Amino acid sequence: MRGADAPVESADPEVLAVLDTLVGRWGGRAAETERGRRLPDATVAELLDAGLLQLAAPPRFGGPGHGWPTVVEAARRAARACPSTGWVIGVVGGHAALAGRLPPKAARAVFAAGVRQVFATASAAAGGGFTRVPGGFEVAGRWRFCSAADHADWFLLSGHGDDPTDRVLVPLPAGEVRVEDGWDVCGMAGTGSRDITVDRVFVPEALTVSLSRCFAGRSPSGTGPSPYYLDEVPFLPYVNSCAIGPVLGCAEGAFAACLARSARGTGGSRPLEQPLVRDALTESAAELACARHLYEDVCARLHAAGTARRAFTPEDTATIGRDRAYLARLCVRSVHRLIQLAGTAAHFAGDPLARHWRDLQMMAAHRDLNWAGNAAAYASAAFTADGAGGPGDASGPVADGTRTTGGPVLSGPDGGRPPAGDGRGQAV
Repeated sequence: MRGADAPVESADPEVLAVLDTLVGRWGGRAAETERGRRLPDATVAELLDAGLLQLAAPPRFGGPGHGWPTVVEAARRAARACPSTGWVIGVVGGHAALAGRLPPKAARAVFAAGVRQVFATASAAAGGGFTRVPGGFEVAGRWRFCSAADHADWFLLSGHGDDPTDRVLVPLPAGEVRVEDGWDVCGMAGTGSRDITVDRVFVPEALTVSLSRCFAGRSPSGTGPSPYYLDEVPFLPYVNSCAIGPVLGCAEGAFAACLARSARGTGGSRPLEQPLVRDALTESAAELACARHLYEDVCARLHAAGTARRAFTPEDTATIGRDRAYLARLCVRSVHRLIQLAGTAAHFAGDPLARHWRDLQMMAAHRDLNWAGNAAAYASAAFTADGAGGPGDASGPVADGTRTTGGPVLSGPDGGRPPAGDGRGQAV
């Protein structure tokens, strides 16, 4: 396993070098970001200027076309300083790949102004829905948990259309959406994951797509081989894994804050010389090391399958879900121990450790990181009536350290479940 400060393999070092020049600014604004309940305009401008919200944008529309490890690693490193900024890089930035998977006419429309845009998503309908009308759908109602809504240029909304077993995805420009000010939470406040309202907007059929089709594998979009794979592979394992970077980075930031506090001491005390402090820090460090191992493995699996244009078997998909959920569990345990170690001093609103703890609990509540659901899916796939399966993957390791994948191309979201990735406890 690589060291704590080493970037995950296959992440672009030039992107990370640019990001590393900015994280100090984001950390300095973390309190302002939380109080304002949205990213500051200056932070969003820096993200766009540095290309950090365009990392996953398709090359055919002018994007750099990076692989998944670059996106999640950028989010991880940013989240150490400001978890909300890391979330927007990983989750909202990842939506650029989703926009590229829209039907050709819709994709050309959303990228007509270039890739320097913010794509918010909304699939947690709170009275919002689509009504079939001649030539398309009428969109109306309310959706929740739209991260970076205040800065969005486009909203990608999902909801039920004609088929109750599938969902429809439609793009709406920001001018046709009303952002509501109801985001008052005790964690990840800076993501600005506000509600939105749409007042009876018509969307032509040619601009809509079913989620199962949008998330399915497809033929290469260009001519000849391309290193960019996010517009060709079955997309669900990627979009459901975008939170692992922010979660791990948030926990690492909490550990750094606690270590700095212990090193300073107060009133002449030397916490780092106390056995109880050293024991707690050591166990939390061990849990974060295990979480980093899972993080690196998930990134390697996704990138290897993407570059080879291989689909995942159901067993592999369940294993990735298990590992990202357990990663979150390890991070929560690690930081909870640090909070107990710090005592009441760690609960002041402006304390960096307290802020990271609040944010981590909110991140870990995300449905894609839910242990019960992912554990049940893994058990169903791995433990069969005849005793097949085991504690590892059904596919097993291969010589180069990746895992074998294969099987049929996934047709879309498993079980008709909407894709997740942009709302704590909710879908994208």
